[in-house]
Amino acid sequence: MKNKRNWRLLLAVLVFSGLAFAFSDPFNTPPIFLAPQDGVVEAFTDQPFELDIEVEDIDNDILKIQAFNLPEWMTFDPYLLQLYGKPDRLDRGTYYVTIKADDGREIRSKRLELRVSYGHSAHQHLEETIAATCKERLANLKGVAAAVIGPDGHLTTVEHGYCDAAMRQKLDPNHRFRVASITKLFTATLIMRLVEFGYFELDDRLTDHLEVPGLPNGSRITIRQLLSHTAGVIDHLNHPSFYRGNWKYRTWDKGDIYRFAAVRQPRFTPGQGYDYSNTGFYLLGELAEAILEKPLKDAFREYIFTPAGLNQTIYDDFSDRRHHIDSLADNGRAYEYHLSAVGAAGAIVATPADVARFGHALYTGKLVSAQSLQEMQQDLGFEQGGDHYGLGMRMWDDHGIRHLGHTGALMGYRSILMYLPEYETTIALSTHHSHYRWYDLVNDVLLEMADYYR
Repeated sequence: MKNKRNWRLLLAVLVFSGLAFAFSDPFNTPPIFLAPQDGVVEAFTDQPFELDIEVEDIDNDILKIQAFNLPEWMTFDPYLLQLYGKPDRLDRGTYYVTIKADDGREIRSKRLELRVSYGHSAHQHLEETIAATCKERLANLKGVAAAVIGPDGHLTTVEHGYCDAAMRQKLDPNHRFRVASITKLFTATLIMRLVEFGYFELDDRLTDHLEVPGLPNGSRITIRQLLSHTAGVIDHLNHPSFYRGNWKYRTWDKGDIYRFAAVRQPRFTPGQGYDYSNTGFYLLGELAEAILEKPLKDAFREYIFTPAGLNQTIYDDFSDRRHHIDSLADNGRAYEYHLSAVGAAGAIVATPADVARFGHALYTGKLVSAQSLQEMQQDLGFEQGGDHYGLGMRMWDDHGIRHLGHTGALMGYRSILMYLPEYETTIALSTHHSHYRWYDLVNDVLLEMADYYR
């Protein structure tokens, strides 16, 4: 009793002196949190979440348990001592919840870090998005294949539909597509690599390295202008005069393309406008061959395909009705005419996985320097009143999501490559069916994967 009186006397002195806050009641044991023991808790979107809170009070005091900073989707039951709820996809993120236990004399708190992640994998999200969009808006789409590389470098592929015109054989990851004008981004990357190796400069005149007899303004056109469609060169592939005679059964050489361009009026003075030109990129392919003194297919393989690890990508300078491409998804028009007419403007064939690998390698600095990549993103097309177009590169900000890459359309094939810098994510989509709602699918996949990796 004497010790207890002494303690109370000391406590009274401390209270009087303002120092009692540093001490607890020695005859009360504060509440003890038993569960959860770890301060980090995981929940998953679209899945029920439950977490039991266990608190012990060895003095058998009546405890008052409260929860603070709960997200909107979460509820706390103070009788069952349970947190519960079901987060949806918009609830992904990290939350900090505080649990307080009050025994009437002391309060103890426990801070929980709640991490809400997607309940499905990237593959499931991509697969479900493509399946749902095709069912709702592209019900008769013959087939589509997609590939996504996330910020962790993981590759996800999805195939939906069939690889043949008769719709009898299912698509698989090894099926290839004509990626058409996505080839222009490959070509631009090749040209930028040759610039880095010192073969020429972007502002060199074309005629400094390649003679194109009779080309209007040929002595004034620069390599940069050809890459950005600001050279004023005619577009032979979108000119009705090009598809005459036996165009479906012949092959072309560079002289044929040169002559076609030479006898047509230029669109405008070089550097004074924007007009998309396949002919301009065809000439860039001829430039690379002349500089390197090797076929373009070998240049692509040496400078792009091999460094980027593209094992299912080819430059098509050979296929026709008798010589088919292995594993090419067919639509009945796959060999409509010889790709010698297209060249560096659109003759590459690849799987979506390889297209995604190429895009990821390019935009993460594995193929060209940061300075070259910055040059490629200068919006020269828009500066001249045209599309948002850099050097062989389209640029978009659809739905508030900035993305870079290229589109492609040829012989009924449609493709797109998109890199999302904010999300460090690459998306490649290809189909062998020119469905009029193709961009519904493109936009749905873009939004879904941006949401997944945000």
